[in-house]
Amino acid sequence: MTAPLTPPSFGSPQAPDLLLRKPGTVTCAQVMLWLQFSFLICCGAGTGLTALFWSPVVDVEDFEFGRDFSEGVEDFAAVVTVVIAATIAAVILFGVLAVKIGAGRRWAQVTTIAVMLLVFVFGFLGLYTGFEEQTGAPVDGSRLVGTLAGLSMPLVTLLCLFTGSANQWFRQRGREPLRALGPMPPYAPYR
Repeated sequence: MTAPLTPPSFGSPQAPDLLLRKPGTVTCAQVMLWLQFSFLICCGAGTGLTALFWSPVVDVEDFEFGRDFSEGVEDFAAVVTVVIAATIAAVILFGVLAVKIGAGRRWAQVTTIAVMLLVFVFGFLGLYTGFEEQTGAPVDGSRLVGTLAGLSMPLVTLLCLFTGSANQWFRQRGREPLRALGPMPPYAPYR
């Protein structure tokens, strides 16, 4: 005689096990944020100014260096100051997000996802407007390759933060639940 089949339980799902160490996807997202942080420190203001002066937003003739040189320098200095301040704010934001992602803070995950989506959207918007201006001209492939390479880090960061292990890490708030368990015995490293 066989045992009767029992229907599957459709109750609440079992709580996932606590993660004893930070998942690799969270570490990868942290590394991507630190790389973007260092890129902004090294090249942020210069890249921002170059992109600003190549775009149709700022016209060099608007600075009026010819008529009144001092007024043109003041306007130019104001633009440079705004770009440098925005770069410093972005550097601080990326640094804080990198630290808080490793600590398992959900707000850092959500903020990082929003920032990376904005970077992605503005990157493709800048790429599109750059190609829109050059209708009829041969396409400059270096701009396309450079933009896609620059957008690879935000894309990898986004993909890492959407994984199940990363969500579990943020759901358990990092290592906080492990502190309540008391001292843990040492475990063997990966073999």
